[in-house]
Amino acid sequence: MHDPNLDLSGTTAVVLDVDGTIAGPDHRVSPRTRAAMADLEQLGVPVVLATGRSRANVLDVAATVGLRTPGVSCNGAVVTDPVSGDDLRVQTMDPAEATALRTVHEETGYAFTWWTVRGIYTTTEQLRDLLMAFGDPDVQVAVPPERMPDDVVKAMIHGTAAEMDAARPVIERYTPRATRSMDVFWELSDPDAQKWSGISFVLDLLDVDPAGAAGLGDGENDVVWMREIGVPVAMGNARPEARAVARAVTGHHAQEGAADFLEEVLRQLRQRAA
Repeated sequence: MHDPNLDLSGTTAVVLDVDGTIAGPDHRVSPRTRAAMADLEQLGVPVVLATGRSRANVLDVAATVGLRTPGVSCNGAVVTDPVSGDDLRVQTMDPAEATALRTVHEETGYAFTWWTVRGIYTTTEQLRDLLMAFGDPDVQVAVPPERMPDDVVKAMIHGTAAEMDAARPVIERYTPRATRSMDVFWELSDPDAQKWSGISFVLDLLDVDPAGAAGLGDGENDVVWMREIGVPVAMGNARPEARAVARAVTGHHAQEGAADFLEEVLRQLRQRAA
């Protein structure tokens, strides 16, 4: 942690983004980070995953760690109980907005992907391979329909960081609510399906005050929830928007900055209990 004076001793829940945060450059969560997450739940501190990844992916991470706290997937559109596998909340998009992002794809030529609760579809094999590298087992290459269906929970445009910078004017013209994720995506979901809506649903379910929560994020799509919790912390690789709302900065995701943060939470909680 870059701020050794940060008080984490009253932490009552931990909120964690996945890509660029607890996942390293290989898109995997390291054994050290998994162990710290498991130890927090053993202490009775819920660990809330909040990610743009799919429902299946979140359930896989939760199962690997042994998490029992509901996880937030698809950028807040889906909340799932990892123990029962039941979806506790599903928020689909207005088909017109998904269609507008499809128009961005047509005008720019950048890859397009749209997600339902149970399926992921993309326009290119390259993006399919990338999404599967994140751990999503079933991604299909398909031609997007002229008008997007009504069961879409998230849609994204993908390219290099420079290409996504260049796409900003077109994004602002057609889908001004879209946010940047991992530098290489513009993503869009329902206004009621931002990460914070999913996280607040889980915290309400657990009867946890957001003021007692600490969390880690790295992207523009994390800003909306980082503003709402007591101790938001940015990754060393975070976008400027996330750093601007953080109370502290931990290490880069390539150097297990998330594990540093989680172990510091554990240290302070144990010290307080001693």
